Amino acid sequence: MKKGIKIVIADPSVIILNGLTVMLQELTDYDVVLASTDLHTLIPRMHILNPDILIVNPLMIDYGKRMMVRELFSDLPHTRIVALTNGFVESQQLRQYHGIIEITDDLQRIKSTLNQVRNVPTTPDDEPDISPLSEREKDVLVCLAKGQKNNEIAKNLHISPHTVITHRKNIVKKTGIKSVAALTVYAILNNLIDEKDVI
Repeated sequence: MKKGIKIVIADPSVIILNGLTVMLQELTDYDVVLASTDLHTLIPRMHILNPDILIVNPLMIDYGKRMMVRELFSDLPHTRIVALTNGFVESQQLRQYHGIIEITDDLQRIKSTLNQVRNVPTTPDDEPDISPLSEREKDVLVCLAKGQKNNEIAKNLHISPHTVITHRKNIVKKTGIKSVAALTVYAILNNLIDEKDVI
């Protein structure tokens, strides 16, 4: 058995999964300890294996959770997450990953990406602050999800527009989400607002 950097791979395509596994077997520093086409059965096994790197196709992650990739694997803080993509994933989603491998990459390029990922801190400066939103930040988020502008939010919550902006910055920092549309999805998924209340 090889000893090295432990890798878990998740992709819905058996062909891509097997092809990448075979390619990575040529790299002596890396050891594929699990490859799966089913993310839901893979996650519990990851806690046992505690891999150094997870290579995952972003399309396997439910749409509503794609903006919270690191949150999905928050109980594996030392695992670096690499997106395995065919180029059709939004760049905003890819910011949540420590690295990106294209399915068309050759072995040398994959090795280079994995080596770079090994040296990336697991908690980069731009990673979301995992502190929960304060009650006031939740109030501001709900107003945003309802389509209100800063001045409207300030008037409704009896705070200054400057305070609204500060709360918005804190929401972005804590969630890692910048667009209002994605924040609206976040609010719905976290039961802060009902879908029918969104404009």
